[in-house]
Amino acid sequence: MTLTRKHGNILTLLLAAAAALAAAASCMALAPSAHARLIAGDDQFTCQAGGQITPFMRAHQATVLRTIVPYGQPSSEVACARTAAAEGYRVYVTLQYSNAWSTANVASYFRSTLPKYARYAWAVWNAVEPIIAGQAPHAIRVYGEVSPFGFAFLQTSFSTGRPAGAQAIAFHCYNTTRGGLRAVPQVAAWAARWRLPLWCSEMSGALSHTQVHPWLVHDSQASWNALLSSVERRSPNLQMVSYYRWPAIGAL
Repeated sequence: MTLTRKHGNILTLLLAAAAALAAAASCMALAPSAHARLIAGDDQFTCQAGGQITPFMRAHQATVLRTIVPYGQPSSEVACARTAAAEGYRVYVTLQYSNAWSTANVASYFRSTLPKYARYAWAVWNAVEPIIAGQAPHAIRVYGEVSPFGFAFLQTSFSTGRPAGAQAIAFHCYNTTRGGLRAVPQVAAWAARWRLPLWCSEMSGALSHTQVHPWLVHDSQASWNALLSSVERRSPNLQMVSYYRWPAIGAL
């Protein structure tokens, strides 16, 4: 089992299958001022509501759709993944589950849920690596996504060696009061020592003065763009950046 993300009572783990990565990167449109070769978009609210995600993807020049599958809710994301794949987007799937579940329940959840997405998936977050490798062998196995524990937790999880099946590292890259986006050059260099690319799987500027998360730094769009460009220049192993639509913090 590969442990990656714990947030509140949600534990999310990463998965994905690497042969597609080099080919996928060559197909990606260049982002303005972006060093990273892949750009992901995640308009989660529109996806869950069954809306049209193409305008958001085009606005951010994204060629990878990241979609979160919340446990215990209707699977509207299946239609979103199907539509995105039909329109030529790569699909990066996040499966969430309760941290209180037993290992057997987690495995059962993945076995029952993943088949709905496997045919569309390019990259999948995963808790049970052998199950995903068996059901979606084409998907890139991505390890990481460690908020709110951060970089130290990620390093500790490698203390006994590189996790089996890991083919990329994912990290939340919000501009936080500690770590986050400003730590990306350090995280990227560490990932490079393990011969793994780094993906900023979830990120956006905190643009609203009224957002209620004190750990987020308030940005203007211009200041956040400038910080991101600086981070990319200093992170040659950073392969993906993303934009997560989070209205509570003013992300558009």
